[in-house]
Amino acid sequence: MTNSPTPNPNRRRRLTADELIAIVVALAGIGTVLFWGLGQNNRSLNLFKTGVADLGNNNVERQTGGALDSESTSSGRDRRTISSIASKERQTPTAIATPAATAIATPTLIQPVAPIVKTEEVPVEPATVPATIVPAPVAVTPTPVSTTPAFTDVPKQFWGETYIAELKKRGILDDFGTGKFDPNKQITRGEYAKMLDRAFTDKPANANVANFKDIPTNYPRKEAIAKVVRQGFMSGYSPTKFAPNQVIPRYQLQISLAKGLELPVAANTDTILNKFTDSGQMPKFAREKMASAIDAGLKIEDKTNNLLKPTQKATRADAAALIYQVLVKEGKIQPQASPK
Repeated sequence: MTNSPTPNPNRRRRLTADELIAIVVALAGIGTVLFWGLGQNNRSLNLFKTGVADLGNNNVERQTGGALDSESTSSGRDRRTISSIASKERQTPTAIATPAATAIATPTLIQPVAPIVKTEEVPVEPATVPATIVPAPVAVTPTPVSTTPAFTDVPKQFWGETYIAELKKRGILDDFGTGKFDPNKQITRGEYAKMLDRAFTDKPANANVANFKDIPTNYPRKEAIAKVVRQGFMSGYSPTKFAPNQVIPRYQLQISLAKGLELPVAANTDTILNKFTDSGQMPKFAREKMASAIDAGLKIEDKTNNLLKPTQKATRADAAALIYQVLVKEGKIQPQASPK
C-alpha cells in the first residue's frame, strides 16, 4: 500500500486570485470606514464608495457575468455594483446620500401651504341709532276754501245761491261787507274788477297799463283794476277814463269774459243771437263777443229764456253766476245743482 506524501506544514500555500481580491476588498472597506470616520467633515463618503466599487469591479463582473445595473447621468455612466450596495447597507443612518440616490428617493417637494386660521367672530353690540322722525303727511287742498260762513242775506231758495256760496268759499267775494252780499245790488265796474282779480290770479297780464286819471290814489280797488286791464278783461272808456264807480250793464260782463279768456269766435254769430228777441238792444261792437260767450255756455239765467236783457244793469249775483260758470268750464270748481 502506497502512502501519500504528507504535506509539509512549514510550506506556505499560495493564495488564489479570488482570495487575494477578497482580502483587498475587505481591507479597502475597512480603510474606507476608518477614513470616513476621521475626515467626514471634509470629504464625502461618495468618493470612497466609488473607489471601492472600482477596485472590485473586474472580479465581480467575472463572478456575476456582467454589471448588475447601470444608470445614466449628465456626466457619464455610473455603475452600481454589489460591493457598492453592500457598502451602502453598512452606512450609518446619518450617512449623506449621493446625488443619484437623492434623485431616486426624494419625492417632489411641495411648498407648504399656510394653514387656514379660522377667525372667531366676536358679536358686536349694535350701535344705538336714533329713530328717524318721519313727518306726518300734510293734506294738500287744491283750491283754498274759506271757513267763513255764507252770507246771511242770500237764502237757499235764491236763484244764484249756489254760485255765490261756491265763490264765497274761495275768498272771491270777501270784499263785500261783513256777513252780507246784497246779491240784488247793482255792481260797479270797480267791484267787478276786484272779483275778476281774485278769480283769475293765474291769467297772464301782458297788456300795457293805462294811466286813468279818474281813479284816486287811495282807491281800494286801484291795483285790481290795473291788473284786469293788463289781463285783457276790461278796458277804459278812454286812455284816461275808467269810471270805476259806474254801474256796469249786463252785456259788458259777458264780453269782458270773452275778451280776457280769448274765447274763439262763434261760427254763426247771428244764428246764436237771433234766438233772443232782445239781442238787437246791445251795441253792434258787442255782438261778436256776446255770441262767443253764449256759445261757451256763459249766460245769465232768466225766467224768460228768450231774453238777454243786455242793457239791464248787472247785479252782484249776475257777476257771480258768470264767473262761477267760467271756473266750472276750466275745471276749478265742480258743478253744483242750482236751486229752481
